[in-house]
Amino acid sequence: MLETVHHLILHVVFILFTILLFQMFARESELGPKGFNLQFLAMNMVIVVFTMVFPVVYSSGYVYDFKVVPVILAFIYGGKRAGYAVVIVLLAFSFLTGHVFINLLVNYAIYSLLLIPFSKWYRKAEWKKKLLMITLFYLLVPGTRAIFLLLKGMLEQLPLLLSSTVVIWLTLLISVYLIENRLEQARIKKELIKAEKFNVVSQLAASVAHEIRNPMTTVRGFMQLLQGEGLSEEQKTFIKISIQELDRAQEVINQYLSLAKPQTEEYEVFSLSEAMSESVEVMSTYAVMNSIEIKKDIEEGLMGKGLKIEIQQVFINILKNAIEAIKENGEIMASAARNKDGQIVITIKDNGAGMPPEQLKVLGSPYYSTKEKGTGLGLTVCFQIVKRMKGEIIVKSELGNGTTFTIILPGTGSGQGGQVR
Repeated sequence: MLETVHHLILHVVFILFTILLFQMFARESELGPKGFNLQFLAMNMVIVVFTMVFPVVYSSGYVYDFKVVPVILAFIYGGKRAGYAVVIVLLAFSFLTGHVFINLLVNYAIYSLLLIPFSKWYRKAEWKKKLLMITLFYLLVPGTRAIFLLLKGMLEQLPLLLSSTVVIWLTLLISVYLIENRLEQARIKKELIKAEKFNVVSQLAASVAHEIRNPMTTVRGFMQLLQGEGLSEEQKTFIKISIQELDRAQEVINQYLSLAKPQTEEYEVFSLSEAMSESVEVMSTYAVMNSIEIKKDIEEGLMGKGLKIEIQQVFINILKNAIEAIKENGEIMASAARNKDGQIVITIKDNGAGMPPEQLKVLGSPYYSTKEKGTGLGLTVCFQIVKRMKGEIIVKSELGNGTTFTIILPGTGSGQGGQVR
C-alpha cells in the first residue's frame, strides 16, 4: 500500500511539474481560451506516455493511472484536434506495449465523443461552473469502473478505486486551476497594455487637440473666402483639395477627442432598430456610388441603452469600412435580432476581400489600419463605445470570403425610453 501511495505522489508531482514547465516556456501571445500551441500538445503527450510507462498497479492486475487527465485537458483547452492527437498517442502506445488495447479503444472513443460538445460548454461557463462540470465529467470514468467491479463481485477493489479517484480528481482540479490562472493573467496583461495605449491616446488628445483645431478653423475659413475670388479652375481645385484635407484632419482630431472625453452624458433608452435603419439609409447613397447593395433584416422593437448618436457612429463606421473593402458589385447584409438570451445581436457582413488572422488580432488597436490613409482610430472608437454600452464586438474574416462584424448588446425592454444613469 505504501508503494502505491509513492506511485500516486510521483504521478501528481510529474503532472503538475510538467504543466508549470510548459507555462514557463510558453509565450503569452500563444495562450488563448480556444487553443494552445504545439508545446501544449507535446506536454499532454508526455504526460500520457509517462502515466502509461509507470502505471499504478493494484492487486488482480487492475491499473488506475492518470492518463485521463491529459486527455481531458487536451480537449477542453486545445480543441478536438489536440484531443484526438493525445488519444491516438495513448492508443498507439497501448498497442505497442501490450496494454488492454480493445478496452482503451472503446472507453476513450466514448470519452472523445463526449468531450467534443463538453469542451464547447466548458469554455462558455464561469469559473465555479467549470469546476463543477469537470468534476461531474471525470466521475464518469471511475463511476463506470465501479459499476464493473460491483457486477464482477470484486468489492476489495472499491477502497483502492475510491482513494485513487480522489487523488486523480484533485490533480485534475489543480491542473485546471493552474491553466485557468495563467490564461487570466495573460488576459489581464493584454487589457492593461490596451488600457495604457488608450491612456496615451487620451493624454495626447487632451494636450494638443484644442490647440490645433482653432488655427485649422481659421485657415479653412480663409480658404473658403478665396474660392469666391477670380481664380483659375486649377487654383480652385487646389483650394478644394486643401479644404478636404483640412476636413480629414479635423475628423482625425474628433476621433481623438471621442477617445479622450469622459463619459458624462446621461444614457437613454432608445430604439436600436431605428438607429440601425437610419444608419443604413445614410450609407446607402455611398454604397450605390460604389455599385454596392446594402440589404437589411432588422427586427422591429429592439431597444438599447446608451447614446443613440454614438451607436450610429459605430454602425456608420463599420458600414463604411465594409463598402471600402468591396472592390465592385458587392453586397452587404445588415441584420439585427434578439437572441434566446435576450441579447441584441447586430451583424454586418460583406463579401469583400477579407482579412488574414494576423490583422484580425490587432483590429481595433489605436494607429492600426488596413487603409492607406487610415489612422486606425475609427474602429478603436467603435470598440470603446460598444464597451461602454456593456457589449462586445466579434470580428470574423477570411481572405477572399469577406468579413463579418457581430455586435452583441444587452437587451432592454421595449417601450418609451427615458433618461437613465
